[in-house]
Amino acid sequence: MRTFMKSFLDYVVGDRRTPQKNRERVGQNLMILSVFIFFVFIINFIIIIGSDSKFGVDLSKGASSVYQTVHTVQARRGTIYDRNGNPIAEDSTTYSIYAVINKSYVSTSGEKLYVQSSQFDQVADIFSQHLGMDKNYVLSQLKQKKLSQVSFGTQGSNISYSTMTTVKDALASAHINGVDFTTSPGRMYPNGVFASQFIGLAQVKENKDGTKSLVGATGMEASLDAILSGKDGQVTYQKDKNGNTLLGTATTIKKAENGKDVYTTLSAPIQTYLERQMDIFQEKAKGVQASATLVNAKTGEILATTQRPSFDSDTKAGLDAEGFTWQNVLYQTNYEPGSTMKVMTLASAIDKGVFNPNEAYDSSGLTIADATIKDWDVNEGLTTGQYLTYAQGFAHSSNVGMTYLEQKMGNETWLNYLNKFRFGFPTRFGMGSEASGLLPSDNIVTIAMSSFGQGIGVTQTQMLRAFSAISNDGVMLEPQFISKIYDPNTDTSRSAKKEVVGNPVSKKAATETRQYMVTVGTDPYYGTLNSNGSPVIQVGNQSVAVKSGTAQIAAEDGSGYLTGSHDYIYSVVAMVPSENPDFMMYVTLQQPESFSMTYWQDVVNPVLEEATLMKDTLLEPAANPLKSQTKFAMPDIVGKSPGDSADQLRQNLVQPIILGSGSKITKTSVAKGKNLKENQQILLLTSNFETVPDMYGWTKKNVETFAKWTNIKITYKGQKSGRVTKQNVEVGKKLNSIKKMTITLGE
Repeated sequence: MRTFMKSFLDYVVGDRRTPQKNRERVGQNLMILSVFIFFVFIINFIIIIGSDSKFGVDLSKGASSVYQTVHTVQARRGTIYDRNGNPIAEDSTTYSIYAVINKSYVSTSGEKLYVQSSQFDQVADIFSQHLGMDKNYVLSQLKQKKLSQVSFGTQGSNISYSTMTTVKDALASAHINGVDFTTSPGRMYPNGVFASQFIGLAQVKENKDGTKSLVGATGMEASLDAILSGKDGQVTYQKDKNGNTLLGTATTIKKAENGKDVYTTLSAPIQTYLERQMDIFQEKAKGVQASATLVNAKTGEILATTQRPSFDSDTKAGLDAEGFTWQNVLYQTNYEPGSTMKVMTLASAIDKGVFNPNEAYDSSGLTIADATIKDWDVNEGLTTGQYLTYAQGFAHSSNVGMTYLEQKMGNETWLNYLNKFRFGFPTRFGMGSEASGLLPSDNIVTIAMSSFGQGIGVTQTQMLRAFSAISNDGVMLEPQFISKIYDPNTDTSRSAKKEVVGNPVSKKAATETRQYMVTVGTDPYYGTLNSNGSPVIQVGNQSVAVKSGTAQIAAEDGSGYLTGSHDYIYSVVAMVPSENPDFMMYVTLQQPESFSMTYWQDVVNPVLEEATLMKDTLLEPAANPLKSQTKFAMPDIVGKSPGDSADQLRQNLVQPIILGSGSKITKTSVAKGKNLKENQQILLLTSNFETVPDMYGWTKKNVETFAKWTNIKITYKGQKSGRVTKQNVEVGKKLNSIKKMTITLGE
């Protein structure tokens, strides 16, 4: 240890210098250190200037947060219009009220900017008078402790501009400070009860950055949300050293992209009239549910549609009504249609050549396997049966007669006709969340019963699609609810044209079916829609093709059918004029408290009469003065659901044809990213494509694509171009047995 200490001291004193030399040495060291620090600073400065960052931190962004603020510029949600440009749903600003109660909130001059306790009663009176608030509730909110400000729940929200200004004026007159309003985006529905479940609602959603935006919640607002919503923009403002925003310093970072406007196929005058008549109809019948839809028979356009119970979209009155449902019965519920299905049975039998109107049969009953099918009058004990011709049997809505016709066709043929009418397949007309329907099970009794509308599940849109083939001379049309989409960002638009989706029966079969439907109303003895010698459904002096239905309702527990006196779904379809229909109307009524077939006169007759008076306006295509067409790129849908993809395409006015029943799309006739013109017809090949499709209405280009995909040789007849009017191979045949086909092209 001593040796170590001696060595240390020798080292310490070994280089001892004078004070002057020590000072010089310290100075030299300090100079070297200063030069080193200077170079470190220079290097860091160069790095900061060059990279605008330090230790991974974006310095400009940090500085901007001190001297700049970013504001979201909300995109305008697109307006929903009727076919003639009358607004159905449009953006509006709503207000929410709040009160400052913090006593430290005063101006620089000492003015009290809060609600004083002596003013609480006055504020409660004003809120009660103009906002309908309970005075005690207002006082309880104002008297809360340890809060800077208070709000007033749902009654203090969604306040209109006019109400807001009225409250402000009342507070100013009372010299009350401290009450103010915040703004929120809102949605206005100026027509009240107006296809309410179909149009749906948009609701305010709070975003992560604290801003609020409108999002479609139900109905069309939800299904077309991607089209209506648009994209928000951003603007920056400069701030002073105290953090105050400097007005006039706005710089746009990203321009807001407003939502597109949607013009529906609905007509505001006839829709309003339908709502009024449905109120009268429902007041009498008091159904658990009731619905009515008016369609352009030549285009498939939905001109008016409603259901009961309904609600006022603007005030929300009716949402608490007994039996209210958000489900739209037009396309979201399955049901057994009953005797209105006999329209398609008769058309199929005529098309197949097995219907002889003058052939007679015994209506007392028909036994198939372990089931005996009887007519409604036999079941009710009105008769033990009678001999009817098949023409009389249709007018009389004979279950036995329709079953005999189904048996004449054969189960396989009848099922193929159901497939041609596209039962069991959702329409995918663009609304999404659509029920699929259900074909009869593989059981000879159930297949037979489906000929008169039992043992088969349908949606109303499926029925409307099938009825269109009867009203439109055998050519089946896709239901449509969009007439035009306008893009305000580019001043361009896309307009819809009718979409042909098949040709299940011949023109002869459809025309004759309508003639037999006329007898349902005009035959004084057998007609089920004839009352005391007069047709129940009358539209001026026009001939009307009609058919009624009374369907049993399956019990939820699967134990059979409900047995109450009115546990039925009553329905009626009407086409006018029967020779060449302009309009088609379909009405359903579920489990009414009372029912008479004359109830149809409160809704069907007046609405069809009004539609006839408005014929020129209703049947005129929606105007589209714009020459520029909005672009729409083919989305990436390979591997995705064909149904959802078809909805998306139809929402953008493209006409998809789904080949097969697979759960995924494997090929498309148009490549991803390619622009699709309005009403362009494209093919979507699914993972399960085994039978020959109905090619009626296909373009020649799509026929050639089909031939390439299936290796089938196509021979053409008729015109050199145009669309398919005939195919020599029957729909439903196995593809693997087909080597060649002959296709006829025409207009």
